[in-house]
Amino acid sequence: MATRRPRAQLSEFLLAPAQRAAKARDWPRAIPLYQALVVARGPGSPEARQLATLWTLAGQNERAAEAWSEHAAAVADPSEHGAAAAEAARLASTTDPFADKLVLAEQTAEARRGFALGRAAFTARHYGDALVYFHMGYALAPDLPGFLRELGATYDKLGAEREKREFYRRYLVQRPVGGNADAVRAELIKDREGLGTLEISSSLPCTELWLNRQRLPGKLPDKGLTVAPGSYKGLCFNPRYEMALFEYATVEPGKAATMAFRWGVVENRLERPFGRIAIENPKSPGTMIDLGITSPDVGVAAPADGRKLKMILKDDSGVRTEVRSVQIEPGQRLVVKW
Repeated sequence: MATRRPRAQLSEFLLAPAQRAAKARDWPRAIPLYQALVVARGPGSPEARQLATLWTLAGQNERAAEAWSEHAAAVADPSEHGAAAAEAARLASTTDPFADKLVLAEQTAEARRGFALGRAAFTARHYGDALVYFHMGYALAPDLPGFLRELGATYDKLGAEREKREFYRRYLVQRPVGGNADAVRAELIKDREGLGTLEISSSLPCTELWLNRQRLPGKLPDKGLTVAPGSYKGLCFNPRYEMALFEYATVEPGKAATMAFRWGVVENRLERPFGRIAIENPKSPGTMIDLGITSPDVGVAAPADGRKLKMILKDDSGVRTEVRSVQIEPGQRLVVKW
């Protein structure tokens, strides 16, 4: 959307606090501030490069790879494109499922300022400027009430009904639960294409359950979660069993999809002599996973087709070795002995 004032000017109030937070290595604060700057200035801006750098420094390889990819696609300089694309590829190949999930801090003060500036621009009928302010504020504090309402009203003034619907759909895909999710669901339910349902289950308890990088609180609805059509990536994390299992689902309008975390526990009782266990990766046949020795109980994914998996047992000296074929059933505890 065209703006009355340059986007760099509209977002200038965020630059100094963003730079201070980055200098202090305050990633939970710096990253949302730079996300808001990128909303205004675009993925090819120096601020987008800094955002990708911050994700990298914070150890969030998956998010960093995405940010570097977006920056690479937006820059015209061949050398900068190549460097950003290479960094994206490097980080994408080293994702650590056990990396601490960075919880971003909502920047309420800056978000409220963006809201006030957006309302002033809206009143003055500078709808393009208002849209930028509201999008920046939403990036700073997604659950702060008011931004979705104002974004919807601004898109209406601009005659952009399709953009409004698409923004709401993207919001609900990214944040299927939270303060504004129900309001967005109520708006999207009017869409002729409607919403879908995602039914999530796990054969054993997940200490943490994440959906599209948002941690889901409490118990999910028995009949599933009403969500926007789109792609969903789930993570079931249980540190007791050293378990981090990813699953995927695609939700279509008006239809139900399932995301099932099917896993069991392998208990190492290899004694006299002590030994360790390697088991075939059910999602990559032929690839073996060493279950390690830091915990006697380790979570293992159960094959969706129910096939048996190759298991290799070795004692610490390497003298004794056994190869077995084992069945991992969802919810099962498999005790392994010599």
